[in-house]
Amino acid sequence: MTSLAPAPLQTSSWLTAWRFDAVGVVLALALLVPYVVLWVRARARGVSWPWWRAASYVVLGVGTLVYVTCGPVGVYRSTLMWMFAAQVAAVGTVIPVGLAIGDPLRLIDAATGSSRTLAHRMAHSRVARVLTFPAVSCLLDIGGILAVFLSPYGEKAARSTLVGTLLLLQLLVVGLLFVMPTLADDLLPDWATPPVRTFLAFFDGLADAIPGILVMTAHSLLLPGFPGFATSANAVRGGLSHGLDQKYAGGALLVVAETIGIPMLAAVFAEWMRSDRAEAAVTDARLDDLEARRRAQAPDAVGTEPDQPWWLTDPRLADRFGRHDDS
Repeated sequence: MTSLAPAPLQTSSWLTAWRFDAVGVVLALALLVPYVVLWVRARARGVSWPWWRAASYVVLGVGTLVYVTCGPVGVYRSTLMWMFAAQVAAVGTVIPVGLAIGDPLRLIDAATGSSRTLAHRMAHSRVARVLTFPAVSCLLDIGGILAVFLSPYGEKAARSTLVGTLLLLQLLVVGLLFVMPTLADDLLPDWATPPVRTFLAFFDGLADAIPGILVMTAHSLLLPGFPGFATSANAVRGGLSHGLDQKYAGGALLVVAETIGIPMLAAVFAEWMRSDRAEAAVTDARLDDLEARRRAQAPDAVGTEPDQPWWLTDPRLADRFGRHDDS
């Protein structure tokens, strides 16, 4: 993932500075091709997949991955520490959110008509339940990013293609461990209701600020061996001091993590609304069925019983008011 020194960073570089990064391209294809195949199969089965889910997966997920590996972020990641930090933040937070909103597990359901595939079994395995437990996945997420900047891990990842690839995979997988269960209905314990998941998303947004604040306020160089700090890179850096570069790196971590928190919260809230609508539909269907059965059993008595408050007939509140439907 290292290369020859790029040209000095300019405003136009955000659009023109590109390179071919084999790791980024292979990983992007590995994510994109199966999703497209599943989408085609779902359409063949007559399932209309939401366009905004596909757009999130392709643009926010895969598109961001290509941009931060082959685009300007990837080009300058070994020269400017703040670009390196931007890549770390994007892969660890932005890309998982884009992929999770795309809801690949539900797309597998739509494409195969089954919820017992290998992917589902892995997602519901005992190991997955441990790793996706909110406290565990949040600690893995924050701890992994801190390890990049508080240990030699970051320097090695900036210099070595192999270590850099391992870092990309680690950030992506750990990010998905938190985001996907938060946006799904059945990957967390029963106590993780939609309101709880909304709180977890809000808390994660606050916790994600910790690495950025620590890096930005550090009084010494955290990565003194960062390749961009070498004298040979001074022409590319444009006079940017090492200390200021590190502060910018902390700012990049903070801005990227907090910015993606907004669509993350919006997605969790949308799932909350969808869950409420589904629950309401089930309740309405059950009440309609009970009413139809009462009418069928006593057709002459229809309309003779006084109207009752809704909370006495709602099955969800039956236990609270001591009324049970024996049928």
